[in-house]
Amino acid sequence: MSDSSPLISVVMITYQHEKYIAEAIKSVLAQTFKDFELIIVSDGSTDKTDEIINSFQDDQILYIYQENQGPSTAINNGIIASRGKYIALMSGDDVCYPQRLELQYQYLDNFDKKIVFSWVDFINDDSQPFIGEHFAQNYFNHPNRTRSEILNWFFMKGNYLCAVTALVEKEILLEAGLFNLASIQIQDFDMWAKLVKNYDIYIVEEKLVKYRIRSDSNNLSSHPSNSVRTLFEWHQTSKNILDNIPIELFKLAFSNQIRNDNFQIGYEYELEKAFLYLKHDLPLFQSIGTENLFRLMQKEEFLSIAKSKYSFNLIDLYKLTKNTDITNSEFIQQTQSELERLQAQLQESQSGLKQLQAQLQESQFGLKQLQAQLQESQFGLERLQAQLQESQSELARSQAQFQQPQSELARSQAQLQQSEQCLRAMESSKFWKLRNAWFKLKGLTIK
Repeated sequence: MSDSSPLISVVMITYQHEKYIAEAIKSVLAQTFKDFELIIVSDGSTDKTDEIINSFQDDQILYIYQENQGPSTAINNGIIASRGKYIALMSGDDVCYPQRLELQYQYLDNFDKKIVFSWVDFINDDSQPFIGEHFAQNYFNHPNRTRSEILNWFFMKGNYLCAVTALVEKEILLEAGLFNLASIQIQDFDMWAKLVKNYDIYIVEEKLVKYRIRSDSNNLSSHPSNSVRTLFEWHQTSKNILDNIPIELFKLAFSNQIRNDNFQIGYEYELEKAFLYLKHDLPLFQSIGTENLFRLMQKEEFLSIAKSKYSFNLIDLYKLTKNTDITNSEFIQQTQSELERLQAQLQESQSGLKQLQAQLQESQFGLKQLQAQLQESQFGLERLQAQLQESQSELARSQAQFQQPQSELARSQAQLQQSEQCLRAMESSKFWKLRNAWFKLKGLTIK
């Protein structure tokens, strides 16, 4: 590695990334911006990640191996070892586009800024465009906002900045105390929430990083098994998210939520922050506001200001604490009652199911009887059809026998008609007339 300090230090943290780490390293080494060093920190990887990293022989690479301690420790160790003015964050399973460092540095240099992010593309395990739905698709690629708008968004909705796209001046990370070692889920959000209080945050609205969505759900931020811990860390960060905000920035950020537009720094400011928590949609934040008011209004100074400036007294506080169930005991009781009701419904449904099964068995038995009767009827029908066919054959034979005498009768009738015609012809002949006259002369009777 060169003795001269590079302008940018790319800090890449990795853990069990043997399938992806080579592509990640190559994407950094292929940057169009060349004045950088690549610091790779392996957080106790036990697969072939370290072997693959060591296969790269490049003077720009500094490799650090540490026992598994989590991403915050890995990032901090990389920052401490860095020599650049700026820190570019990177993960061992993501991929940089070649122009990432160049475009981000141009913005910081041209506008004298200290922190910048970018948009991302989404890829799958095979580095192909991700197809499907994932929370990150509507999470990272947001438009630019003012510092006050970002602060409001952070408080009301949470983080929307993609950590692996960050390019930050090293000095402000050191001033902020580096990343929270106790946090493993939202340590990046904790840092951005600190920085936005004093520095503008800009997003290059171009996709400069490929963010990998793992098919095995091993993205640390989105693994289902980490949801409880994420909520816990969010609660801890939320307790302090409104601390040390310049009063004018606070008024700009929460102009639609503050209760007294003319509040002053000191007692009034602290009360405004407590009341702001109460206006949050989440019970988690509301409980923080109630806890803060409970702490503040133990002092006469705050109690007096609350009464005079906010028309809020101890009775109002008691109403809040009555409904602030920080142990979730009421929710648990309601859940148990609901569970018991569902169990009763289930038992009733099971009883009804048994009845239906009995009815079904009875119906099946009846169906079998009907099928037997149907088979018997079909057999009888077949016999009748056979008898009918036999009767039809017999009728056909009888018709044939009947037709023969009819034919003979018709011939006899024809012969009779012919004889009658001959007789009439003879009677009308001259011979017959002479014959009759002769018989009369002789005195013979003609019959």
